[in-house]
Amino acid sequence: MKRVFTLLEKALLGSPVQFIWQKTLGNFLAVTGADHTVKIFDRHGQKRNEINLPSNCVAMDWDKDGDTLAIIADKSSTIYLWDANTNKTSQVDSGMR
Repeated sequence: MKRVFTLLEKALLGSPVQFIWQKTLGNFLAVTGADHTVKIFDRHGQKRNEINLPSNCVAMDWDKDGDTLAIIADKSSTIYLWDANTNKTSQVDSGMR
């Protein structure tokens, strides 16, 4: 396995880390730890965006084409959507707790 880059984010130290590569293209890596943020890096290790959550990230996944990253935070009815094409974040209220 080839090392692509190393993350040196201090916020990720000492906590369980979740990560997911962008589907299809593999241009982005989304990473979250215990600091209530999801950080999105490009394939060269440059941080492209940081999404603040009200609590810990419970789950995140890309749509089938890899265009949109969906993020769910613990005890929140909001689904956070990050668009890889525009680098913008939107929110949808799921109505569920």
